[in-house]
Amino acid sequence: MDQERYTEQVTEGYGYRKKQKDEFEALIERMRNDSAAKRTAFFQPSTASVAAYEQDARRMRVQVKNMLGWPLGEEYAADFHSPTDVKGVPEANVIYVSKDALGSIYRVEVAAGYGLTTYGILFLPHTPGPYPLAISQHGGGGTPELCSGFYGDNNYNDMTRRVLEQGVAVFAPQLILWNDTYGPEHQRNVYDNQLKHLGSSIAAVEIFKIQRALDYLTSRPDIDPSKIGMIGLSYGGFYTLYTAALDTRIKAAYSSCFINNRFVIDWPDFTWFNAGNRFLDAEIGALIAPRHLYLEVGIRDELFQYAHARPEIDKIAALYQKLNIAHRFYAKAFDGEHELDLANDGIESFCNVLKGDSGIAHFPEQD
Repeated sequence: MDQERYTEQVTEGYGYRKKQKDEFEALIERMRNDSAAKRTAFFQPSTASVAAYEQDARRMRVQVKNMLGWPLGEEYAADFHSPTDVKGVPEANVIYVSKDALGSIYRVEVAAGYGLTTYGILFLPHTPGPYPLAISQHGGGGTPELCSGFYGDNNYNDMTRRVLEQGVAVFAPQLILWNDTYGPEHQRNVYDNQLKHLGSSIAAVEIFKIQRALDYLTSRPDIDPSKIGMIGLSYGGFYTLYTAALDTRIKAAYSSCFINNRFVIDWPDFTWFNAGNRFLDAEIGALIAPRHLYLEVGIRDELFQYAHARPEIDKIAALYQKLNIAHRFYAKAFDGEHELDLANDGIESFCNVLKGDSGIAHFPEQD
């Protein structure tokens, strides 16, 4: 006579499974604790001189591009059809929208190549050009129209127009970040996963699209190609930090409410293979040197908390000091939430660098 099959309560294996979970979490914690030493050992650019630093930074930029993937990385340069449509100045469709008290407004679509376009809004001051140019990058749930004040007040605090008021032309591009109010539903993290399976990432493609917009914009006779900057809030601060680190045409960067501990804010599209052992926010920010970098964080920001941002900021500040260019770096903790600082000192100093009003940024005295 066959014995009855053994059965038991579902709780009998619970302890073993909890142990498996705890082991994984302990493993990750140990690896993360070890990663700081690994990053320090890996990221050792020369600080003997600015020229020596720049030479090492060029090599590290290639590694960051390869980390992000196609179409930035050199090892992917020949992939995915012929690159003939991504060389030279791209074509653009420019449509006049309106003129207001601050300047003229145009909708622009740039043929980026690979079947991609970069859509954005271009603002030109009323004063005669050629103008300095700032990329004004919206954040999560945003659009060029939103960060440019078309819909009224929001946490961008009129970011685009405040730069325009300083006599700087502005281009505000669209990323795959809008919410359902402003466009069709999209699945950003799904796109990112699918691209990562193919040697790319959504960050790599979107940075490439921003760069192709710059290829067009810097070819215009009303834009001064030697005076390019980028400003952004939140996700826009992420793209500002990374795009400026990788594209040295950008002479000044203003990143608001992004820099942080990526082991705390480790969203999928901020995460790439082995990044924790090589390049986190401090290392990426350091690659902007010796150019001008302005970082700000809201003390009451509940999304990207200031306490986690401070150590990363301090690492970048130390690098600028070693290079004897501390006057080109400023970090501010302002009394605000997840928003662009309402005070105008950051905007003014950023724009002064772009306009070439002096050889250094007019940053206020640090506390």
